[in-house]
Amino acid sequence: MKESGVKKLEDQFPEGKKVTFSRILNRDLFLFLLDLEVKRARRYQNFLCLMSLKIERLTRDGDGANLQSCHRTLINLLMEEIRESDTIGSLELNKLVVLLPYADAKAGAYVKSRFEDVLKYYDFKNNGFEIVVDQVCFPVHGTDTMDLIRKVLGTEPA
Repeated sequence: MKESGVKKLEDQFPEGKKVTFSRILNRDLFLFLLDLEVKRARRYQNFLCLMSLKIERLTRDGDGANLQSCHRTLINLLMEEIRESDTIGSLELNKLVVLLPYADAKAGAYVKSRFEDVLKYYDFKNNGFEIVVDQVCFPVHGTDTMDLIRKVLGTEPA
């Protein structure tokens, strides 16, 4: 049932499909689903968290292949570590976001901590990258979709 609903959404947003990573949504589709989840959380007085993962380049040298490899490794880790009900989206070239529905600040902090522990076993620094993990929660850090997105993108402090 859930697969057919996702399939219908993918048909409406064909650029959201990825050949190798079908669970990674593009920016537009992710923002659409985030807006729906924020409205649902407000209506039913629930929480939700966004965990952001920013890939920061430590050195200026290197090519895009290392960034692509780092991105692919990070996506594979996310797909192994998060629940099926969580949604992964790509907001920018170097920023992935995970939507954790029904997660309050404590549950979001637990997921963030657990994922940071997993990241310790991967040496992104040898490839010239560092992964910065952050989280924002609804309604603690923002009361609408744009508040949360501004905080995730770093245009407002969390």
